[in-house]
Amino acid sequence: MGSGIETSHELTPKRSADVLSVAVRATTHDAVKPLSEQTVLDLGRLIDPAAEPTHTSHLLVLDRPGEINARVLGYAHVEHDPRADDATYELVVHPEHRQQGIGTELLKQVLTTWPGARGWAHSNLEGARGLAASLGLHVIRDLWQMACPLRGGTDLPEVVVPPGCAVRSFEVGRDEEEWLRVNAAAFAGHGEQGRISLLDLHDRMSQPWFDPHGFLLIEDISNPDQPQLAAFHWTKVEPAEPGSSRSTAGEVYVVGVDPAYQGRGLGSVATLVGLRHLQACGLAEARLYVDADNAAAVATYRRLGFTQTHTDVMYAP
Repeated sequence: MGSGIETSHELTPKRSADVLSVAVRATTHDAVKPLSEQTVLDLGRLIDPAAEPTHTSHLLVLDRPGEINARVLGYAHVEHDPRADDATYELVVHPEHRQQGIGTELLKQVLTTWPGARGWAHSNLEGARGLAASLGLHVIRDLWQMACPLRGGTDLPEVVVPPGCAVRSFEVGRDEEEWLRVNAAAFAGHGEQGRISLLDLHDRMSQPWFDPHGFLLIEDISNPDQPQLAAFHWTKVEPAEPGSSRSTAGEVYVVGVDPAYQGRGLGSVATLVGLRHLQACGLAEARLYVDADNAAAVATYRRLGFTQTHTDVMYAP
């Protein structure tokens, strides 16, 4: 292993591709994706010299530091907000180069630079647990993945849209700003989702999985001349896996309710509208992510037939 860590705020397209290749190798080896969707989107984003400086740092361990054709052995992605003294990270080590201290080297550098940084461990694999324990880190958040069958006699409740409300699909070029407003209000206390920007939204809309017909909006149409977005359910269906002709699972990507409309049951309505859409697409299963300590949401999802399948955890010093 080469010594030293290269740190930068931007990666070249080649180096981004190298990192994504390592992530793919790790996914195949572990049966778990080591990097979140936002990190993958950041890696795929083209460098824009005119853009505002980012608060992203990329840490690389290379087999031949300083050489353009060096191989990536390990990588850490850090999002940091200097105004809030806040940082979150993810890291991945090439499966063929584990047990060589690369993960420890990366994580020590992250914690030296950002002492209070919090890190995701997807499915909290044995290696992640050992690394966290060796540096005295502890779990501060559990994020559950839950799943529900959509075939085999699954009987979802009927959707009852409240009087004065209507459901329609997202319209590209019309609904972005209003959705961003409601999303920010609905997730004001949620670090990742509440900070989604127009650029982040456009990144997601440019992905192969994006389908505006599965981005469902519930509007208050009591004033037909000025309808108001009250709630939404953005569903997600990834492209079929290689060797398959169609996707088998869909995701409850995000459900949100404008705080001004909370307490009216719109969260449950929005959830059912999206689940019925996924069921109508012929998918076998619906999946979602929810914080384990969100008792109300977990109870709602359990009543709909969801059960826990995986757990991602967040570690902190």
